[in-house]
Amino acid sequence: MDSMMMRSAAARGLDEQSSVARIPTESMVVPAGSSASPSVATQPTRSFADALVELLAELGVEYAFGMFGGGIAPFCEALHRSSIQLLHFRHEAGAAFAAVEASLASGRPVVVVATTGPGMTNLLTGMVAARWEGAKVIFVSGTTPAAQRGRSSFQETSQYAPGLSDMFTTGPLFHHAGVIEDAVELDLLRARLASGVARPTGFVAHLGLPTNVQAARTAASSGRRLCALSTPVCDAATVERCAALLASNKFVIWAGFGARDASAQVRALAERSGAAVMCSPRGKGIMPEDHPQFLGVTGLGGHASVDVYMRSKRPAHVLVLGTRLGEFTSFWSPDLVPSESFVHVDLEPDAFGTAYPEVETVGVQAEIGAFLDALLARWPEHASKQASESVRALPSLPSMREQGPVRPSFLMHEVQRRIVERSDALVITEAGNAFALGSHYLRFAEPHRYRVSSGFGSMGHASGGVIGAALGRRGKAVAILGDGAMMMLNELNTARAYDVDALWIVLNDARYGMIAQGMQSIGWKPFEVEFPRADFVSIARALGAQALQVERECDVAAALEQAMSARGPFLLDVAIDPDELAPAGRRNQSLAKQGVGR
Repeated sequence: MDSMMMRSAAARGLDEQSSVARIPTESMVVPAGSSASPSVATQPTRSFADALVELLAELGVEYAFGMFGGGIAPFCEALHRSSIQLLHFRHEAGAAFAAVEASLASGRPVVVVATTGPGMTNLLTGMVAARWEGAKVIFVSGTTPAAQRGRSSFQETSQYAPGLSDMFTTGPLFHHAGVIEDAVELDLLRARLASGVARPTGFVAHLGLPTNVQAARTAASSGRRLCALSTPVCDAATVERCAALLASNKFVIWAGFGARDASAQVRALAERSGAAVMCSPRGKGIMPEDHPQFLGVTGLGGHASVDVYMRSKRPAHVLVLGTRLGEFTSFWSPDLVPSESFVHVDLEPDAFGTAYPEVETVGVQAEIGAFLDALLARWPEHASKQASESVRALPSLPSMREQGPVRPSFLMHEVQRRIVERSDALVITEAGNAFALGSHYLRFAEPHRYRVSSGFGSMGHASGGVIGAALGRRGKAVAILGDGAMMMLNELNTARAYDVDALWIVLNDARYGMIAQGMQSIGWKPFEVEFPRADFVSIARALGAQALQVERECDVAAALEQAMSARGPFLLDVAIDPDELAPAGRRNQSLAKQGVGR
C-alpha cells in the first residue's frame, strides 16, 4: 500500500491494525427523547462504497478481482466486508483476464478493481478483451478527487491527465462509463447497470470513483428491485420466410459462440433437416464433434473436411448462428460461400454482411435459441430431408516415440483422452500455436468446455484467465499455452493464495513458436524468436504451485493424470518438438495475402 493511503488512513483516525481504511457502517441515531419522526437528514446512512457493493451483489456479482491501492481503498474495504469474494492479484491484466473467463464460465457479472493512474491503465488490454469476448465485467477504478485535479497530484486520474479522458467515456469500448461525482447518482447507476448486465451479448462498464465519493454518506437503499430485459425474438413473418428458404434448398449450419446456449436446438434442426454442421473455434461442442453430421471446425486450426465438403457439395444457403465470420473463423475464404445466400442470425445487426459484403445476406436480429425454437415450430412438415454425408475422419492416436521431445500432436491426443474424455474440465488455449492445436485436435461433445480468444487474442489471456474459469465454474480449468505467453503473464502465486483448482500445460520450445513457423512459411529465416529455456517447474514451485517436467512422450499420460487428480494450482512443463508444424497454415496464407513477406 502506498504512503499516501497510509497517511490518509491515519488522518481519519482509522484502525491502525488494518492496512485498508475502515469505513464505519453504523446508522445515524435520533437523539433520545425526541418524538419527531426521523427526517431525510437523520435517516439511516452508510458509505457510498457500501451502497455500491450492495448493488453489485444484487446484480449477481460473486467475485471481485484486482490490485488495491490508496485511490480505491474505501471501495476495497467495503468489498472485503461483503458477500462478494475479493481476490488480490499480482497484476491488473491478470485480474482482468480472469474476470473475463469467470464471467463467461458462470454467466454472471464480475468486478475488477484498480487504483488510480497506472493501476487503471494496466487494465486496458483486459477491458478490450472483455468487450471482444462478450463478457460481463464492471471495472471500478480510483479517480482523483475534484479538489486535487489539475494540481499534479500523485498518479492523477482526471480530465487533466494526458490520455485518460477516453477511459471514462461511453462508446466503442464501454457500454457505460463515467466518473461518479456525487452519491446521489446511485439510483441512476442502478438502472444503467441493471439493464446492462441483462444484455445477452455482454456488458462492459467502467466506473471512476473519487476517494471522497467512496467514503461519502448516502441514504439507505430505496428498496427498488431490479428487472430483467425480455428476450429479443424476431417476428413470425421473418421466421416463416427463413423456414421456406432453408427447407426448399440444401443448406449448412455454421455455429458460432453466440449459439453456445442453443446447442439442443442446433442439433434438433440439423437432425430434422439433414443439414451438415460446421463451427467456429469458439463454437466447438455446440454440435457434438463426433456426430456424423458434423463437418469440422473453420478458421485457425480448422479442418480440411470443411473445405472439401463446401467445394464439392456447395449448399444454396448457409445458416450462420452467432458469429461475425471474422478472420480467425473464416479467413474470408471463398470456399465457405453458399451459392445463393447467408441467412445470418445474431443479436448485433452490424455483424450482417461485414465478412462477406459481396454475398447476399438475409440478416435476422434475434436471440439464437428463440429463433431456432420458432424455426423448428414452423418447419414444413413435408420438407424433404437432406442426405447427410460425413466427410470427416476422426484422427487416430499417433504411435508413441521413445526418443526426442514431445510432439504437440501427440500431447493433444493425450489431452483428449485424459482430460476431455475423462473429466468435465474447461480447457482454454492461448494465442499462438496452442490455439491452432486445441481447435484442431481436441473434440468436445458439449458446449462450454472449450475457450479461446479468437478475436483480440492477447498473449497472457489464458494464463490469467484460467483462474477465473476455475472459480466461475467451481471446478477444474486447464490452460494450454506457450512458454512465451507464460513468461509474459502468470498468476500462479495468486492461484496458490486462494487454492484455485487450475492446471497450466506449458508448451516449452524456448521460442515464439507461431512467429518462427510463420517466418519459415513465407521464406524467411527466423530471427529473434529464440530465448533461453525457462525452467517452469522451478518457477512454479517457487511461487507455491505444484509442478512436473515432461520430456518424453512415454511420460505424458502419467503426468496428465497426476495433474488432474491434484487439487490446487498445478503446472506441467512439457518440452515440445519445435519442428512439428502446428495446423496454422491458413493464418500464414492470410498474412501473405495481406502483403506480409513481399
